[in-house]
Amino acid sequence: MTNRNVTVIVRQFPDGSTVSSAGSAPHLFVYGSLVEPRRLDEVLGRRFSGERLRARLAGFARVTTEGWDYPFLVADADGVVDGMLIIDLSTSDLDMLDHYEEVAEGVYERIAVEVEARGCGPRPALLRAQTYIGGLKLRSTAA
Repeated sequence: MTNRNVTVIVRQFPDGSTVSSAGSAPHLFVYGSLVEPRRLDEVLGRRFSGERLRARLAGFARVTTEGWDYPFLVADADGVVDGMLIIDLSTSDLDMLDHYEEVAEGVYERIAVEVEARGCGPRPALLRAQTYIGGLKLRSTAA
């Protein structure tokens, strides 16, 4: 793992666009169990040797509910969530992560976000990434 002094701010695209499991963005913002390198390695079935950056997601809140042991994100205009940005995942990595996050069952949903990375030069670097938010099943428990 490479340690750098980088601040990353992540925002959902203004049009609310989503990405299917066949999406092409290779970066993933994580905020729960996948922040732990060992858990990511277990899910991927290999040691992930890519880069991880500290990150922040604006416009969402991290919530938990009774009956569900893991956090999930819900839209919140004033919310900010700290996490990690996982760099350069393959399409098959994202497919395995979708399975782990139970996307097909509606537990989580993977959406596109834009990442603003600071500390990589004199100006912010904008990157596209993806993150998992509460799917229909989880959102109904938070209502």
